[in-house]
Amino acid sequence: MAKLKPDLFQEFQERHFRCPRDFKSVDLRVIEVGGFEKEAPSTRSFIIKPNELEGWLSNDVSDPVVGRGERERKLRIILGYLGNGEKYDYMIQDQRWAISPAAPVTTIPFSQEHYRLVCEKFSLPGITSLLLSREARILRGHFQLVKVLSKNNESVYGLTMSSFSSLLIGVKIGVSMSYDPSTGIINAILLGSGLQDGFDWLHEDLEHLSAVADNPFLLPTLICQRLAEAIYTATDSMFDELHQVEIGSGQSGIKMFGENGMPIPRGNCEDPNLSMAVLGISQKALAVEGYVRGHMLTATSIERELLEFPWQQIPSIDYDRVKEQNDFILKQLGFIRRVLDFALLRVEHLKQRADVQATAITNLLAQRNNETNRRLAESSTSIARDTRRDSSAMKSIAILTMVFLPATFTATYFETPAVAALNPSQSFYWVVTVPLTLVVMLVWLFSFRFWVVTQFLPVHRAKLR
Repeated sequence: MAKLKPDLFQEFQERHFRCPRDFKSVDLRVIEVGGFEKEAPSTRSFIIKPNELEGWLSNDVSDPVVGRGERERKLRIILGYLGNGEKYDYMIQDQRWAISPAAPVTTIPFSQEHYRLVCEKFSLPGITSLLLSREARILRGHFQLVKVLSKNNESVYGLTMSSFSSLLIGVKIGVSMSYDPSTGIINAILLGSGLQDGFDWLHEDLEHLSAVADNPFLLPTLICQRLAEAIYTATDSMFDELHQVEIGSGQSGIKMFGENGMPIPRGNCEDPNLSMAVLGISQKALAVEGYVRGHMLTATSIERELLEFPWQQIPSIDYDRVKEQNDFILKQLGFIRRVLDFALLRVEHLKQRADVQATAITNLLAQRNNETNRRLAESSTSIARDTRRDSSAMKSIAILTMVFLPATFTATYFETPAVAALNPSQSFYWVVTVPLTLVVMLVWLFSFRFWVVTQFLPVHRAKLR
């Protein structure tokens, strides 16, 4: 019967989560915490140039023996800076991926060869935690622990974690770790975004928690803490944006005050960008809600793996000290979950306020449109009334013109030289004018009646049927 290889799961994962491209190496920063046998462990950091990496791995990484054949316990973290991560996440150094000249093109700290050397030296899991988009597929928002074999065929535990965030949060962190229970040595590669000094928080936290730094679950917990703070900060920023929209639209029953203590004047919702601003806030809130829920799953995964870790199978371990460390880490993870729970409530509140603001703006615009339509209707009614009045006046003028037109025509005709030579009398003028006027009137009356009958009688008959 075929036997399963001890690292079969690791090999299977590596097949599906590998980075097929090569990258440019940059300077690395290393943080080391050692001296756990002392009351106050020491923490130091230093820089390694790309051309010094292979020599450092060959010579300086050999951990000293402290007694009875035991090697010094140590936490060693290689830090890589990925840049600020503006548009389109982190882009590979390839002009085919360059969106515009202003779009940032950042690198990861390792070439493929250097990354392979570091993974072999530190027995790191082959699942890359490098923060890449495009063709480098990673497990975002995921934490897992696997059992791998070191180069000495000893059992080593590998831990991988990638942050569940995006540019809305502004922080992206990933870590690949190995923990050797027989020596207590922890090695890690940690990559993240931010400023050049973006890892100062980690150095300060490790100095403060140096007594817990030899626990392999501390580093993932610190990353969780960092991301929870970033999520909470992003939520505050969205609330600030919503306040600006509420002030700009004037559709808020809450009186707002500026830094000088004076009430902030409200807008009148004339800005056409307010609707788009509210839409953007709602979309960000939905995205951040997904990040919060994903990060909650990550924190839960760390807690579950910590509780299920086989501490009892490590003969040289100090169980009382490990239990004290685990209690602290579990308490911190519980605090992170409560922070995320409250962040989730704030995001839900933000979505509701954004919906209320969008509805208020929509109703105000509809009300103003209705008022405009009402004024247009009143204006149209006035125009129709004036038109009807003008039409009646024109009819009267037309009738009067029709009555006096025959007399005018007769008088003009009698004034012609040929007729004037006959010297017609006044009575003859009226004898001609009166019958002519009557004939014109009768012709108009019969024509009008014929038009009415032909236009309206068929319609009347159709209604009667």
